[in-house]
Amino acid sequence: MTRRVVVLVSGADSEILLAELLAEGWTVLPLYVRCGFRWEGPELAGLRRVLRLLRGPRLGRLAVVSAPMRAQLGGHWSLTGRGVPGARAAWTSVYLPGRNAVLLTEAWLRAAGAGAQAVAIGSLKGNPFPDASPRFRRAIEKALNLGLATRVRLMAPYARLTKLQVLRRARAFRPELAFSCLAPRAGEPCGRCNKCGELSQALRRFRAEGRPSSPRSPRRRRPGR
Repeated sequence: MTRRVVVLVSGADSEILLAELLAEGWTVLPLYVRCGFRWEGPELAGLRRVLRLLRGPRLGRLAVVSAPMRAQLGGHWSLTGRGVPGARAAWTSVYLPGRNAVLLTEAWLRAAGAGAQAVAIGSLKGNPFPDASPRFRRAIEKALNLGLATRVRLMAPYARLTKLQVLRRARAFRPELAFSCLAPRAGEPCGRCNKCGELSQALRRFRAEGRPSSPRSPRRRRPGR
């Protein structure tokens, strides 16, 4: 029986997860959900670059769906670009209320239509958001399976790993190829926001360990997620 998994993809964590699931023999169906956030254009472009490096018979075509959140978030910084959390801001400052529920609902719909057995997300250790907790994951898995009459499993294999530990697992591409920025300028990371700071710190430690990069990967001017 073919094992199919829908992977919610955006930046490095979920892209590394996608690559690992391919290596484990899964047929992977990547899904990107547009909610109207300011960084989605460059993030999606970075994702497409990585997917080209990972292409193969078990990698499905990227599905991009829209689930606008402007009505729910109003004048939130993620939509306006004003008051974007800086590099030293607390992790809690980048909370996007309701986003994970929206993403997982879209992923479940995709899984139900494609006959997938699982949905995978790249949530990390220490994520403080209420919709990233084990309790939430169990509850929404149960609710969505009940509502859609499915038996899909929610996988979060990085939930006990830090970003550095996840970067160490990257083998198919350089993790800095991915995009991670809350306030991009001309398609490039700003270098000052919370996400840029988080990734830059992890990449510095990653490089300090002397780990070689993949020779297959093209170069970019700035790091991403």
